[in-house]
Amino acid sequence: MHKKKYNTLVMIPVFNEGQNIKLVVDDLRLNYAEGDVIVINDGSIDNTLDVLRRWQIPTLNHEFNLGIGASFQTGCLFALEKGYDYLVRIDGDGQHNAKFISHLLAPVKNNQADIVVGSRFLNNRAFASSFYRLLGISAISWFLTAITGKKITDPTSGFCAMNRKAYEFFSKTCAEDYPEPEIVLCQRSFTIKEVPIVMTKRQNGSSSITPLKSVYYMYKVLLSLFMSIFRKERI
Repeated sequence: MHKKKYNTLVMIPVFNEGQNIKLVVDDLRLNYAEGDVIVINDGSIDNTLDVLRRWQIPTLNHEFNLGIGASFQTGCLFALEKGYDYLVRIDGDGQHNAKFISHLLAPVKNNQADIVVGSRFLNNRAFASSFYRLLGISAISWFLTAITGKKITDPTSGFCAMNRKAYEFFSKTCAEDYPEPEIVLCQRSFTIKEVPIVMTKRQNGSSSITPLKSVYYMYKVLLSLFMSIFRKERI
C-alpha cells in the first residue's frame, strides 16, 4: 500500500522499460529524495512489471496499453486522491536527470508558475536527435508560439512539474496520445514557464518513435492542437 511521506509526487509513466526503470528510480532516490515515487506501468509486455515487483517499486498497473495520455491522467488522479501539493513527471527511459527536479519545482513552489517544463534547448549544449524528430519539435514549437504569443522551445519535453490546480485540471481532461504539447497550450488557464535542463540519450533499448512515426507524430499533434483551439473558440 502506498503511504504518503512527502508533499511532492514524482510520476514515471512507462511502457516496456524493463531495462531502464530501476536505473531511473535509483537516480531519483539518489538525486531527489524529497518526493514520493509512483510508476504507471502502461500494459508493458516485457519484464517491466517483474522488475517493479522484484524491487518493490510503488506501481499503478494498466492491464492494457492505453497510451501516455492515459498514464499521465492516472498519475494525476492518484496525486489528487492522495492530496499531493505538487506533481512531477519524468520519463522512464533515463533521459531525464533527477537532479533537475528541484529546478523545475522552485518556480512552482514560489508561485511564479503553475506548470514548469524542462527544456533541452535553453542550455548551450547541443541535443543529439534525428532530423525528423527535430523537425517535428520545431513545427510544434512554432505553432504553439504563434498561438500562445509566448516563445515555446521544447513542447515535447515530457519533464515537467506542476501545482495541484494544474494537475487536478489534467486529471479531468488529457490528450489521449501526446499530452505534452496540450499542456503548453493551456497557457490561457495556467502560468507556464520553461527552465533549462540537460537531456541525455535513453539508457538502454531503442525509442518506439521511428523517423516515419516522427512525421506522423508531428501531423497528429498539430491536427489535435488545431482541433482543440477550434473547439475552444466554438465554446
